[in-house]
Order: sequence, then C-alpha cells, then structure tokens
Amino acid sequence: MLKISLSDSELSHPCKVKPGLPSTINMDMSLAWEKNLTPGEVIDDALLEVLDHCGNHVEEGMELIVNTVGLSFVDKCGPVRKVNSEGFVDLRGMLKVVSGFGSEACLTIFHHKKKIFNRTFQIAIRNLKAVKVPESCPAGTFLENIIFEVSDCDGVIDESIHGLQHTLSIRSNQLKDVQGAQYAFEHGRCVLPRAQVPNEPGTVSFVAYHTHFSDLETIIQIHVYALDLVRVNSENDFEPICSYPTSSLSSQDLLSPSQLASCQSVRYIEDALRKVSDEIESIDSNIRSEEEMIKFLDSQKKSVENRIASLKDEIGHRVGAKEITRHKIEENVGTAAAVLCNLSNHKAYEPGRSFKDEVVGIVALLGTVANRDLSRMLSVYLGEDNMLAVVCKTQDAANYFEKYDTEGNVDIRFGIHQEAAKLGVPISRRFPIICLDEIRPYNGDVFWNIRQKKLNLPFPHSKTHKGFRGLAVNLINLSAENLEIITSSGHGLRETLFYRLFGELQVYETRNDMRQAMPHLRNGAISLDGGIIKGDGMLLLGYSDPEIIFPVMPDAPDILEDPEDVFTKVKKMNAEKSVLETVENKIRKAEENRQKLVMKRNKKKRKFDEMAEVMSQPSGSQLDQYHPVSQ
Repeated sequence: MLKISLSDSELSHPCKVKPGLPSTINMDMSLAWEKNLTPGEVIDDALLEVLDHCGNHVEEGMELIVNTVGLSFVDKCGPVRKVNSEGFVDLRGMLKVVSGFGSEACLTIFHHKKKIFNRTFQIAIRNLKAVKVPESCPAGTFLENIIFEVSDCDGVIDESIHGLQHTLSIRSNQLKDVQGAQYAFEHGRCVLPRAQVPNEPGTVSFVAYHTHFSDLETIIQIHVYALDLVRVNSENDFEPICSYPTSSLSSQDLLSPSQLASCQSVRYIEDALRKVSDEIESIDSNIRSEEEMIKFLDSQKKSVENRIASLKDEIGHRVGAKEITRHKIEENVGTAAAVLCNLSNHKAYEPGRSFKDEVVGIVALLGTVANRDLSRMLSVYLGEDNMLAVVCKTQDAANYFEKYDTEGNVDIRFGIHQEAAKLGVPISRRFPIICLDEIRPYNGDVFWNIRQKKLNLPFPHSKTHKGFRGLAVNLINLSAENLEIITSSGHGLRETLFYRLFGELQVYETRNDMRQAMPHLRNGAISLDGGIIKGDGMLLLGYSDPEIIFPVMPDAPDILEDPEDVFTKVKKMNAEKSVLETVENKIRKAEENRQKLVMKRNKKKRKFDEMAEVMSQPSGSQLDQYHPVSQ
C-alpha cells in the first residue's frame, strides 16, 4: 500500500512490489563440495539461492546461464536454468564431476552476460604408488605380486576405488605380457600378479595408471642385470665360464657333457648342484604363485557368475524381445535410430515441439515375428540401413528432421541433429526416412475379419511347394497399437511400409525348397537356413548374423514394467559377461603357465638327481662317464 499525506488529507493506493534482478547467489558449501569431490561423482546438494540487491528472492522463471568447467550436466539440457517458485536454481543430482584427481572444477553463473557468481572447487587429490618394488632383478626373471595403492594426501588408502570402473593399466614397450591388460582395484588396492623382465640387461621403465583417470599414474624403473657363472678351481682362483645373461644361456647349456668330462674339481659340481637346486626352488615358487593366482581367479570367477545369475533373476521374464531390440539399436551410436530411442525415454525430448506426432518409429520395432531364424533372414534381406530406417506419416514430418544452410551443409542446430548434440552422440552417417503417405500402397483385398489384417495376395504357385512358409509381408505380426496406425488415405502399416519393403517375397524352409520354386518367384525369396534370392538372377551368398533383428515373440508380446531399469541391468550384465570372459582367459593362461613350469621342474629334478648320483660315487673318475639328460 502506497500512502501520500498532505497537510489536511491523505491519499493511498495499493501497489505490487516486484523483486529486482539477480544480484547475489548463496550456495550451501557442504563437506562434499569443500573436500570430497571425486571424478565421476554426481553431486546431490547443489542448491543455489538467487537474491536481488535487497536480499529478496528473484521472480520465478528468471533464466540464468550456468557455465561449468570440470563439471557436466547429467540431464544434457544445456546451461540455461530457471529459478523455481521458491527462489532457487535446483541443480541437485544434475552435476557430475568430469575432471581428474587433483584438478579443479568451476561454476560460473551469468544473467544477461553479467557475471553474478563464480566459485572454484578443488577435486580430491589422490596418489598412486607401488608397494615393495625391487630396485633391481636378474634378466629373464619375473616381477611378481606388485601391489599398487591409491591413497589421499595423508597416506590413507581410498577404499572407494573399487568396482568395475576402477582398473589399473600398464604402459610399457618392454613388458609385453602386461601391455594393454587391465587389473581390478579392490578397496583401493590392485595386484600386478606377474610380469616378465626382458632377457637383456639395462633399465626397465613402465607406467602404471588408472584406466579411466590417466592423470592418476606412477612411473617405475628397475635395473636389470646379467648373472655371470664362475667356476672355482682347487687354488681358489676364479675362472669365468661365460658372461651371458642366464635367460639367454641356461644352466643346462653350461653343464654340457664336455664341460663335466673336463672338470677337475668336485667343487665345480657342488656349485652346479647348488645352482640347479636354486633354480628348482625358484620354479617351485613360480608354481605356487600360479596356483595362488588360479585360486584367486577361480574365486573371482564364481563372484562374477553369481552377479550375472543375480542380474538374470532381477531381469527375469520382464525383458520383452522388443526392448532387447531397442537396446541393440541404442548401441548403434551415431545413427538417427539410436538418437530416437534415447529421446523416447529422455525428459528433454518433446515430440510436439520438433518431431510432431507423425513420427511412427523405427522399422525394426514396428513388427515382430514368430521365430529367430525368420527374424534373422528378414533382417539380412532388408539390410541394417532399412532396419534402422525412421518411419513418418507425412513428408512434413520428415522435414522436421533436417535442414540445410545456404551452402548445402546440414544445420546441426536443427531437428534431430540438435537433439543428438544435446545427448552428446552426434549423428555420423546417413539415414533413410520412409514417409507412409508417399508410398504406393497395396491395392488388393485385405482379410479384415482376422486380427492381423493380412493381405489377400494371390497364391504364388498352382500347388503347394515343399517347405513354403508363406509371404514375408504376412509373416510380420503387428501389435494392437501398430494395427491402428492409418495413413491419410486409410491404409495400414502392412499395406504400406511392409509391402514396400518385402513386396511378394516368399519364405521357404531350406535353400533346396527355394530353388525348386524359382519359376514362381516374383520379388525373390528367402530360406530359413540362410538362402536369399533378390529378384531375377540375383543370389546373396555367404552367412551373416545381424545385430539388429525383428523382435521374436512366439506368443503374446511381453510387457516391460520399467524399461530404464531393465536397460541398466542388461548393460551391467553385458559388462559382467565381458569381465567373466577376461577372467576365464586369465585362468586358462595361468593353468598353461603352471603346466609348463611343472614340466620344466621335472626336467630340472631329473638333472639334479643324476648329478647328485655322480657326486655320490667314490672316485672323481666317474665324472668322465656323466651324460646329462637332454633338455
């Protein structure tokens, strides 16, 4: 209420006072922001209070530009954010840390190009170090059970470094057997079980680093030396036998029959026995290491198998075949079909604004078939481009997908390209669009009295040929929803889309059945065992198993209660299967290494026993009859 008073009268009038422009932003600075930001973390408490110069909350709907460095928006909706009815910009659960350990993240907010807030945050500092690494080792030997730890500035191990996303990689041109391999962290620790040192003396360098956060690394250098074998004579003089690395010239080569026959000192044999004994002990140690590794990997394998079984139980029968096909399409990154599938479940997708309601869907998701063999062959016949084709009702709907600048280049700020950019998955290849209203439809009779409304096409031959399964266009099953899709001229999907794709394509059980019916083919044929005839005189040979196929539904369509939850579990299960395959390969390799070591140990033991028997003879002349076991 505004009041104006004169000497003898008073004037009053109601008025509304609006808050001013944004001037100050208050932010809750919790411990999570001050000390504990870690790469990959989604921040749960980012709530910004927006005030004008008088300390009032600004008006609801006010737009601010939120720029980030080292952070990204989880919802992919861009930097423009609105003030809510309580005067806050709510970014809880919207910001993800993308910078590495020890770096900084920055949050800057503008209103009409005026900076009103800027804050820099320190991302947690972590160090990667190796525990008990030898300074030197003999050439041709093995580094074993090197432990790596991730710790904070105080040396406390960060046990949150754990799980599938935390693995250690080795980068080295000298350690060939571990180059490119990944080793899992468990509660901040990782073990490099075994790495072979080169056969040549020198310096071995390698970099151990976190696979996903490469700034978290440590460089290790080890001196590699060669051992000289020395023979001691009775006068205690040292006479070198050789100066080769032990890995390039083994003890078996040094202890040849000619050397032993010419040996004049029992001490020489004693030294040789001691060396072979040491080698046997070393092999025994390596065998124990391999057995421990196999035991560890077996435990890891059982754990992964249990997780896969648990995920299968959680997914259960809720996963519809259609949703599995949708998941496969989403994995085709860079395609328009993948973008559409992502947008269909994305909060930022608003069909009425850019894609209208005339977008029908993706070819692969518009029909189902009764068995996998039929699905595979129909998919091979169409090819991946047609399976991923986008289907619209009208040409106008297709125009919403793409437009071009004055030079004829695609405008990535429009249509599906704009939406793809927001998702961070730009479209990288051409894609077909099928407009139903532009298709010349099938103009024959339709079986309106059956649910699937199949086409009343003439029988392709006068009598039933062996193995004939039917016409492809009628073997596609449509859901109740898709049966209701009608063009402006009154035709359904079977009369337009699938008749356009398959025509009168015939389906047979075997290649031989298909060849017998060749005189009666119009648009070609396929067989369930892999045969394809495309038109007159064109055969498609070879074999392929396409990723994108029509969903297989022998009975009623499956019902999926929570597709986003299922997608997450399917991805987790696929990741676990990859881990299982890696573990099984490691077990197989460890078992092979153990078997080789056992065989090597047995040969060494036979050598040792034979030499010990020679030493037990009463006279040194027996040395002349010594013949070592061939290695």
